[in-house]
This record gives sequence, structure tokens and C-alpha cells, in this order.
Amino acid sequence: MLLMTRDVVITAIREGIPFELRMADGRSYVVRDQFSIALGPTNAVVIDERGLPHVLPLLTVTGLSYLPPESPSQAA
Repeated sequence: MLLMTRDVVITAIREGIPFELRMADGRSYVVRDQFSIALGPTNAVVIDERGLPHVLPLLTVTGLSYLPPESPSQAA
């Protein structure tokens, strides 16, 4: 089992592939690019598609899943 750490999230951001963070409460947050997430020592701030920020304690992140990249027609 992979332990979810800040380094795992940093790696996902650097790879540039969209991903989803799953939380202990069952919610999930999609990160489409490096500009929609900011990492602190113990928290992540994810900006959703409506432009709203979500402060997520890293201790409650239970998983990370990569998503398929957007096709050019979806990005417009």
C-alpha cells in the first residue's frame, strides 16, 4: 500500500497529468493543471472549476488517481 505523502502530490503535479485527490470523507477534488493547486507543509489548496478554493489537510487525503488528459476539443 502506498502511503499518501506530500511528495506523492508533488510528483503528480510535476508530471503534468490531471489527477484527482480522494479524501477520507468521500469527497474528491480534480486537479487539471499545476495552477489549480498550491501545497503547504500540511495542507493543499485546490481551486475548483468554479474558481472556489478548497483547503485540504494532507492527513485526510486517502488516494490520488490520474485522469486522462483533456482532448483539444474539451479544453476550449
